Amino acid sequence: MDIWQQLTESDAVRRQQVAFGCATGLPLTLLPASEVATAPVPSAFCVDGCLGARCGQLCQGSLLSAERDASHTGHSTQFHCPTGLASVLMPVMIGGRHVGNLLAGPFSIGPLKGSGHRRLMGQLRANGLGSRADIVRASRDSSPMVTPEKLRAVETLLEMFAQYLAECGQRLLLHEAGQQSPLLQKIEAQLAEPSDRALTVRELAERLHLSPCYFCKLFRKQTGLTFTEYRTQARVEAAKRLLLDPRRRVSEAAYESGFDSIPYFNRAFRHHVGCSPSEFRVRQAGTIRAKRLSNRA
Repeated sequence: MDIWQQLTESDAVRRQQVAFGCATGLPLTLLPASEVATAPVPSAFCVDGCLGARCGQLCQGSLLSAERDASHTGHSTQFHCPTGLASVLMPVMIGGRHVGNLLAGPFSIGPLKGSGHRRLMGQLRANGLGSRADIVRASRDSSPMVTPEKLRAVETLLEMFAQYLAECGQRLLLHEAGQQSPLLQKIEAQLAEPSDRALTVRELAERLHLSPCYFCKLFRKQTGLTFTEYRTQARVEAAKRLLLDPRRRVSEAAYESGFDSIPYFNRAFRHHVGCSPSEFRVRQAGTIRAKRLSNRA
């Protein structure tokens, strides 16, 4: 079972998915990234076509285009289907890889009238769907309407949920690598002392009585990661824990977790977490406050 499937089938994630729907009034679908999906993408965004097969092709194209944009930027992307309804797609990145998406919608941003109505009807006719206007109207009437303020809140919740999934996935990734790799267990024993954290590949290989080349090959085979990728991920996870202490400076968290360059730390952190260390700290503080208020209520 891959990391994304483990996440989406966990009780905690399913509860959050249901809570999102109750809080926003919008359906939330968790989709694997198209490039890593082992099965066809399910019918999430009307991809079967509420207006027929041609509509399904257009919806699927919109979904994949939005996914490419979101994966490239690391941020949410809003897109529309042939009926004019909108959805928001938020990518989930784990270990620097795009593994899944959060898809909220479809919904209407405002009433359809005047020039907006004429423009939509023109687009439907251009796509050979002009005879389905009644279905379009019914579809829009049955969909929730979202104000600009609520849309911003939806995007914030999606961002927080994506960050939560990324953190859970990162922990699963490191845990599975450690569980499955006898070599990794020996390496972690070597790196247990703070003074040994900066050991090079050559030095580690010598301690394990392996050549550097064979060490790298064996490590990747057993863990699915290069040693550099593994060590960087482990250091980022350590930095995240240290950043929860508001009294500790970002630079202190970087050096204490094993980074010797602040610019490299910032790049690695953003690559693996999707935001800067400072942004992560602010978000975590907001999440903690929200949980406290929820518990008091």
